[in-house]
Amino acid sequence: AVCIQQPFINELSRRLSELLQLPSRNFESNEFVRYEPGQHYVWHSDEYSWRASRPDPVDVLSGPRVLTFFMYLSDVEEGGQTAFAGSDPSGTSRVASASRRLAVTPSKGKAILWANMKDEWRRAEPAAAHTALPVRRGVKWAATLWVHAAGFRIPELYAGRACHPRMQ
Repeated sequence: AVCIQQPFINELSRRLSELLQLPSRNFESNEFVRYEPGQHYVWHSDEYSWRASRPDPVDVLSGPRVLTFFMYLSDVEEGGQTAFAGSDPSGTSRVASASRRLAVTPSKGKAILWANMKDEWRRAEPAAAHTALPVRRGVKWAATLWVHAAGFRIPELYAGRACHPRMQ
């Protein structure tokens, strides 16, 4: 079974844990994405669990996605920026005020970290709404790692030998 114990993923989790001073059990598994010319991702917020009509028990135990750590794994010839809603998360003036927004240009090795929740972790941070703008030329590779308020990976403790090579 493929799991989070891969050396690259382990090292990435260790470094982020050290940087944030949080245990890696608070992290979701990495999500890797690839965008080719014309591809993009719509405006969204990374924190969703507290709005669900029937919250997932794991989300209730681990709390919301309080932080997002986003890594650019390639350079992009043109386009592919990550743009943030800033003070207008409603979307009514997203196009009109796009020039005043924070838009991060992809560059291999660059990483960005943002808060998805307000200080008390009970309300989503509207300014964290973001989009992946269309890639115009080249290919964009990136990885996302979401950080929860508490132990998101606790269920993996019961996954058996497949995710615990030392037990074999």
